[in-house]
Amino acid sequence: MSSIAILLLILFHGVRAAATDRQGQSAARPCAFSDAPFDTATNVHALDEYYNAISQLLKEEQFVELDCLADAARAGKTRFSGGAWKLRQFYVGLESPRPGHPTQEDWRHHLDLVDRWKHKNPRSVTAPIVLAESYINYAWDARGDGYSDSVSDSGWKLFGERISKAKAILDQAAPAKCPDWYVAMQKVARGQSWDLPQHYVLLQQAIAFEPGYQYYYRIHTDYLQPKWSGEEGDPARFAEESANRVKGDAGDILYFQIAEAILCACKESEFGHFSWPRLQKGFTALEKQYGTSMISVNSFALMASKSGDWQVADPAFKRIGDNWNEELWTSEAWFKQNRDTAAGAAPMQARARATRKEAEENMQTPEGQTYRRELEQKLTGYEQTCLKESNGDAHKFEFFVQVGKNGSAENAQTETRPDGFAFCLMRTLYLSYTNKETPLPVPPHDGYWVLVELDPATLAASAK
Repeated sequence: MSSIAILLLILFHGVRAAATDRQGQSAARPCAFSDAPFDTATNVHALDEYYNAISQLLKEEQFVELDCLADAARAGKTRFSGGAWKLRQFYVGLESPRPGHPTQEDWRHHLDLVDRWKHKNPRSVTAPIVLAESYINYAWDARGDGYSDSVSDSGWKLFGERISKAKAILDQAAPAKCPDWYVAMQKVARGQSWDLPQHYVLLQQAIAFEPGYQYYYRIHTDYLQPKWSGEEGDPARFAEESANRVKGDAGDILYFQIAEAILCACKESEFGHFSWPRLQKGFTALEKQYGTSMISVNSFALMASKSGDWQVADPAFKRIGDNWNEELWTSEAWFKQNRDTAAGAAPMQARARATRKEAEENMQTPEGQTYRRELEQKLTGYEQTCLKESNGDAHKFEFFVQVGKNGSAENAQTETRPDGFAFCLMRTLYLSYTNKETPLPVPPHDGYWVLVELDPATLAASAK
């Protein structure tokens, strides 16, 4: 007996739900299958295991049970820990043959099973949508995931035929009965290259049907990427507009969920347009509202890493432990590299932020503002020398100076990689310290941190 079959024997115990009878009406009976063993809060692979178990029900032709589970998830709007809708995950488990990469024989058998389900229960709300989404995935199987110029003529022909088949199935089904009908139609729209106004009309219809189904926004965001039909920055702008309309914690949660849709462990520019502070608010609100998902914790760690916020990334990596998401990170080496970088950089970043906070607080006081002006005047001679030595490698920057009680430059830091001008200036201050010089004004107290902003362009103009 296979391990999946054994798992299913364990899972088949009573859970109250509604089942669909042969007339398509809700009849109260318990669904036998339980999703309790699939704990997304502790196991990053929980959803993959759930998908395989749902797929096994299809292979065993447990059509009544499948309708029961979908009806219950749809009526209860239930979610896994972390906010993933159980209904959407149910469809994901059935949209292609599982497990592993399917062969053409696997696809034919899968489509035959779903078609049998659809004909055995013609009133099923779920079966037509599963069949449509299966044809959509079958279409992409023919096309492949490469660039359009890498697709063969026969690949394009099969792709078009299968997408059209999916649309015909959806057109015959009733959109007013299941939120995932709109997900499937959004995928058809992408496959048939609808223009953006058509996409947007479909999105608005979907949101009106089920406002909380985050997948509508995620699919639309993916289509807005420059590689499909949008311009640079479109995904982030759409996320901000959508989150602002929803408002509050729910809006921040949606903002985070939308960003997850385009997040990858790769070099891309779109994530950089998202607001890192708002993503942090969204993740915090998500966990407060729906609990933990190890998938989302992995996403948050990657977001923090891409944002260079190692102080936030480090505790996220510690929460992950060995529960790293291979689909997200792509390789264990890349995951460990970011994890180790966070562990090493987080303490230094924490100290740098504490320095900034202290310096900014000092600069808020009248004596701090007066002292900074005096300090900048003292630095003028050094700046002119360094401007000449930098040979044009000079840009506007800010740095922090810690001044000793007698005017010594005890420390100098910058949060960005210094250019030639900045490096020269900081090296000059360091040499003054090692030579026990006191070139700076006496500060209000010992160990006084000052935030200094320098613009080489202004210095160059004043030197003429």
